[in-house]
Amino acid sequence: MRPASVAPAEAGEPFPGARPVSATGQFRQRRAAMQATPALLFGGLVGIGFLNGISEQAGTEIARSGMALALFDTLGVSTVVWAAAVVGIVLLWRSRPRPLAAVDGIAGLFASACFLAPAPFMGWLGIAAIGAHLRLSPRSDAPARRAGTVFLALTIPVLWARILFASASNTILGLDARLIGWVVGTRSHGNTIDLANGTGVIFLEPACSSLTNLSLVILCGVLFVKGQGCRWSAGAVAAIAAAGAVTVAINVLRIALIGVMPQHYAEIHGLPGAAIATWATIAAMLAIFSYGIGIGEQARP
Repeated sequence: MRPASVAPAEAGEPFPGARPVSATGQFRQRRAAMQATPALLFGGLVGIGFLNGISEQAGTEIARSGMALALFDTLGVSTVVWAAAVVGIVLLWRSRPRPLAAVDGIAGLFASACFLAPAPFMGWLGIAAIGAHLRLSPRSDAPARRAGTVFLALTIPVLWARILFASASNTILGLDARLIGWVVGTRSHGNTIDLANGTGVIFLEPACSSLTNLSLVILCGVLFVKGQGCRWSAGAVAAIAAAGAVTVAINVLRIALIGVMPQHYAEIHGLPGAAIATWATIAAMLAIFSYGIGIGEQARP
């Protein structure tokens, strides 16, 4: 059998058969590789806005507990919020690459202006703006719209719930106090509850409110739906409602135990009780959402 012949390499060719690319072609290839896309722009902006938004809380946590304990406590930011940021960015990177449009630039400029404001909470407003743009833009495909929904939901516990609490704190704490007083079997007065033994009262602070946990439940529900690509259904809404009810019950029962056993205040309100309540809440949410939100349903943006 006659061996195959190989054409000699021309001068300047790196290997036989290769053809040099013109300077114009090289420029076009590099420009295409470096072309900005919405995933690159908004993924980077969300990362910047997230770090800006948690900066104040993280600084306070580090100053109070030290770097090691602060990192162990996820810088004082809920793991659900961290997970939402990661899931949203991953969904965004899975979207179809396309050139940036003028409206993308406008949304990016608005978010950048929010990040430059000397107030950390403005970082969350910038992320909300990005989420709204991705969700509503006709140029967004399904993964981008799902990412937009996650980014919008991310801002519920860190921005909108705080605004709601600031405007109606007395009413919200009063509702919590009534539930706790009903469980303890004593009367409530505003945001205070009489102890069962009549020796004093429990004073509810904003951190004791069930509103924060409810906002995290909503965010976690959105993560289960959009992260898995499930449809919004009556079962998903019912699962979020059930998880919210269980979360409120855990918070109310924990504080009610203080009213019944005030001598164990440090254990119930401190690290042991807080850790048990946190893990019980997480376990309940995961169990309810795993059962109530189907994994195999067809995705709907």
